[in-house]
Amino acid sequence: MDKPLRDLSREEIDAFHRDGVVCARQIMPEKWVNRMATAIDEVTANPTAYGDMVSKRDDGFSGDVFLWQTEDSFRDFVFDSPAALIAQQILGQERIHFFYDQLFVKEPGCHVATPWHQDVTFWPVSGKEVCSMWMPLDPVDRESSGLEFVRGSQNWPERYKATTPDLNAYMLESDYLDTPDIEANRGDFELLGWDMEPGDVLLFDSLVMHGSTGNYTTDQTRRAFASRFVGADVRFTPRHPSMPLFWEHGLEPGDRLSGPLFPQVLPTVDPICKRATGGPEAQDPMIASKVMSGVAQYMKERASMD
Repeated sequence: MDKPLRDLSREEIDAFHRDGVVCARQIMPEKWVNRMATAIDEVTANPTAYGDMVSKRDDGFSGDVFLWQTEDSFRDFVFDSPAALIAQQILGQERIHFFYDQLFVKEPGCHVATPWHQDVTFWPVSGKEVCSMWMPLDPVDRESSGLEFVRGSQNWPERYKATTPDLNAYMLESDYLDTPDIEANRGDFELLGWDMEPGDVLLFDSLVMHGSTGNYTTDQTRRAFASRFVGADVRFTPRHPSMPLFWEHGLEPGDRLSGPLFPQVLPTVDPICKRATGGPEAQDPMIASKVMSGVAQYMKERASMD
């Protein structure tokens, strides 16, 4: 496993826990920035079935998840890049598991905003020990869809409905609260955001409120790649609606997030994780078909009601 360009400082680790987010400057080696930029270009041009469904191509937005399962470069990033070592410093634990990865591409002129949200309400998990790592593959600022965060909002007691630019209506069908209109009341919150260069990464809590604009004021594509790592208290907590899982994982509700779909990456790779060395593994066609058919049917029924 490659080492980061530097260790996180005590001040950066403290900022993560205090503010819910920290921007770590020039910590990801150039070789991994370049490799992931190329990999994102390739998968954007040839998306998975799920990526094709959730992307809004006509609006210049592309997204996809669990690419480490289907693409060599993304798998290598999990097991060979410095990402897990950086997350280990944030979480302060020896044993680190990988959760999943995700890409976000916004072409010039893209008006698709990332709505303000908490990540954890998208996921079939519970627990606090999650480190999300967001790395830009292009220079980015707030005007070109750089992320913004509500400082300290990871400590809010409320949980809000997951909102997305793709399956919005499907994800809103939950018992969580409606998300407050942060964008219309920006002066009421302390917002954090950074101009970033490739090599910088954002590290943030699963509960901190965050979002971004579209990318409609620049001529630069905004490619970003997110990876998530977890500690001991994160448990499998299935619920509807949440992010679909297209592979068998063998977990029961309440189990620690682990096993072949959520492998241990530190201090060593779990030997049962054949996916770490066995190459890409396609989505289970039965699971994928069932999930996507269900989502498509829900969206069709919802559209007929509106």
